[in-house]
Amino acid sequence: MRFSIAAAVLLVAVPAWSAEVPHARVIRTEDRIRVDGVLDEEVWRVNKPIGPFTQAEPDEGQPPREPTDVWLAYDDRALYIAVRSHDREPDKIFTTTKARDARPFDDDSLEIVIDTFLDRRNGYYFQINAAGSISDGRIVENRLADVSWDGIWEAQTRIDADGWVAEIEIPFKTVSFKPGSTSWGFNIERTVARYNEESRWASAVLDSMIHAVSRCGVIEGLEGLTQGIGLDVKPYALLGVNKDVTRADEVKPAYGAGADVFYRITANLLSSTTINTDFAETEVDTRQVNLTRFPTLYPEKRAFFLEESGVFQFGLPSSSTSLIPFFSRRIGLVGGRTVPILVGEKLTGKVGRLEMGLLDVATRDSDSDAGAVEIPGQNFVVGRVKYSLGGRQSYVGAIFTHGEPTGTTDNSLYGVDMSIATDNFLGNRKNFDFTLYGLKTDTPELESRDYSYGAQVRYPNDRINLSYSVQDIGENFDPRLGYVRRRGVVVNSALAQYRPRPKNSRYARQFTFSFGFDDYYNTQQDDTESRTYSASPFNLLFHGGERLSYTASHNFEQLFAPFRIHEGVVIPPGGYSYVRHTVAATGPTNKTISYNVSYDTGGFYSGKSDQLVASLTWKKSASLTTSVELRQYWVRLDEGDFNTTLALVRLNLFFTPKVSLTNFVQYDTDSQNIGLQSRLRWILKAGQEIYVVFNHQWQEDMFDRFASFTGDLRGKVNYTIRF
Repeated sequence: MRFSIAAAVLLVAVPAWSAEVPHARVIRTEDRIRVDGVLDEEVWRVNKPIGPFTQAEPDEGQPPREPTDVWLAYDDRALYIAVRSHDREPDKIFTTTKARDARPFDDDSLEIVIDTFLDRRNGYYFQINAAGSISDGRIVENRLADVSWDGIWEAQTRIDADGWVAEIEIPFKTVSFKPGSTSWGFNIERTVARYNEESRWASAVLDSMIHAVSRCGVIEGLEGLTQGIGLDVKPYALLGVNKDVTRADEVKPAYGAGADVFYRITANLLSSTTINTDFAETEVDTRQVNLTRFPTLYPEKRAFFLEESGVFQFGLPSSSTSLIPFFSRRIGLVGGRTVPILVGEKLTGKVGRLEMGLLDVATRDSDSDAGAVEIPGQNFVVGRVKYSLGGRQSYVGAIFTHGEPTGTTDNSLYGVDMSIATDNFLGNRKNFDFTLYGLKTDTPELESRDYSYGAQVRYPNDRINLSYSVQDIGENFDPRLGYVRRRGVVVNSALAQYRPRPKNSRYARQFTFSFGFDDYYNTQQDDTESRTYSASPFNLLFHGGERLSYTASHNFEQLFAPFRIHEGVVIPPGGYSYVRHTVAATGPTNKTISYNVSYDTGGFYSGKSDQLVASLTWKKSASLTTSVELRQYWVRLDEGDFNTTLALVRLNLFFTPKVSLTNFVQYDTDSQNIGLQSRLRWILKAGQEIYVVFNHQWQEDMFDRFASFTGDLRGKVNYTIRF
C-alpha cells in the first residue's frame, strides 16, 4: 500500500496545465434556429467562430490541411453547434453510411465531447458524418465512449461547393448538468478521410484522444439553463408472430405493451423506470468459435441496461474482460432462455463529488418450455458509488450486487476500488494511472477464498505505452451477477510498446514494437496453469490506414483435468508447450473496398492448428454497404482432428439518415444452423421510432438440406413524450 499512497500524493499534487486550455463564449440567441444544415441564421453570420483547429494526427501541432469553423449558441431549450468544414475538393468527401449509431470513424466526420459538470472525468459524446449519420455515447473516467446511450438530439448536414456543413441541436433535457454552472468542458475533432487527418479545437496532441474529457477546452456564458419538468415518458406497443417446428409447427401470436419513464429528480440526478420490458429491436448476438476452456463473453445489447451503464464500471481499465463484478446479461437471460422483466428502476447521477448508480430489477417466472425447468421470478439489486478525489481524474468507490439468476441460491458481492490518474504526469503532459480493487462474494455453499483483489499501473501514451497488473481471484469467488473468466488463479500481466513515428516518410505513419506476457498461477494446484510470452517485431501503420503486422508467441498450457475441445476430441491432463505465429493485414480504411485478414499458425496442445480470419467490405456509397467475413479453424491433434467454419454476411441499406434496413446472416458448421435477422428502423423524429424485425433459422438435416426451424416477425413502436 506504500506505493499507492505515494502515487496518490504525487499525482494529486501535480498542477494542471490550465493556462493552455482554450476558452470560448457561447452566444445567447432569441431567434429560433432551424436545424437544417443551412447556416442562414443571424447568430452564425454576425459572430466569430470559436477559434482555430490544430492537427493532432499525423502532424501534431501543425495547421490542418483544410480549415474548420465552429460557432456555438444557446437559447432556453438547447445548445446549438454550427460547423463549416472547408474542403477545396468537395467531390472527394468520403462517407460510407447514413445509419444511426454507425460509428463512421473512417468517414469525413466530426466528434464532439461535452463535459457538463466540468469535472474533467465524465462527459457526453456526439458524432456525425458528412452524410448525416449520427452516433452518441457517454464517457466515463476518460475512457473510450460507451455508445450504448441514445440521446434525443437533432443534426443535419449538407455538402456544397465549399466543403460540408453540420448544424446540431442538443436539448438541455437530454443531458445532466450542474445547476447554476455557466461553464462546460467542450472539445470538437474533425476527420478528413482521404488524408486520415484528425484536427481538434483543444488538446491536439498524439497522447490524447477526443474522449479525454480531462483535456477539453472550456465554453462559458451558459446562464439560466433549465430542464422544465424533466419528465420523458416512452411507451411502446408490440405485435408479431412466432413459429417453431419443435412444437409441431405451432404458430403463436406475440403482442405486448409497456413503457420507459425518465424523470430528472434534479438537473444532475436521473430516475429511469422500465415496465413490462421488451427487447424485440435488439440485434442478435454474433456467433463465436470457442477453442478455450473458459466461458464465452457476449456483449450486452439491450437498451435499458446499456443506458447510463458506464457508472457501474469497476476494476482495472485494461482487464475488464477477465473479471466483471456486474455483467447485466445475467439479468433476464439464463442459459440462452429469456426470463421476462416485470419492472426495473435505475437511479444515476451526481451529488456534489459523489457519483452514484442504483439498479433494481424484478423478473417474472420464465415461460414454460417443454423439458425445461421453470426459472422463478426474483429481484436483483446493484449499487455503485464513486467519490471524486482532489485529482480531477481520481476517485474512490464501492460496489454491491445481490441476486442469483437461476433462483437456486442466494448471492451477494461487495467491493471497493480506487483510481489515481493524471494527464500531466510529472508535469510532462503524459498520461498515468494507478488502480486497485478488492471484492468479496457471499454464497451459502462457498466459504474461504471467496475474494478477489488486484492492482494495475499504466503509462498509456502514443510513443511509449506501458502497463502491469496483478490479480488474485479465489477459487470460491463467485459473482452470480458478474463474469469471471478463470477462478483460483493469480494473474500477472505486462505490456510494453515502443511506437515511433518516422519523420518525412511518404508511406509509413507509425511503427509499433511490443512485448507482453500473461501468467496464470493455479493456487489450488500450486503450479503454473498458463503462461504466454508474445512479441511483435513488425507492426507498421501506413498513412492510408493500411496496417501490416507479425507476432510470435510462446505458450504453455497445463491441464489439471481432461479438456473436451470438440465433439469426440478430449485432450488429457498434462503440460503442453508450443509456439505460434500470426500475420495480419488491414486494407485502406478510406476507400470503397476495405479488408482485414489474419493467419495464425503453429503448435496447439498435442498437435497444431491453423486459423484464418478474413473480411471484405464494399462501401458502394453512404446508402449501401455489404461485408463478408469468414473464420476458418483447422485443428490437428493426437486425440483427433476437426475443422470449424463460421461465415457472416451483412447487407445494409440506408435510405436516409432516419430510415435503414440491415440484414445479417450467419452460419457455423458446429450447429449446422443458418440464422437471418432483417431489421427495418424508421426514426420519425428523435425519440420516436418504428422497428420491424424478422428472425429466422434453418437447420441442416441428415440429407444435407436446410429446413425451416424457427421464425419470428415483430413490429414495435417507441414514442417519447417530453414534459
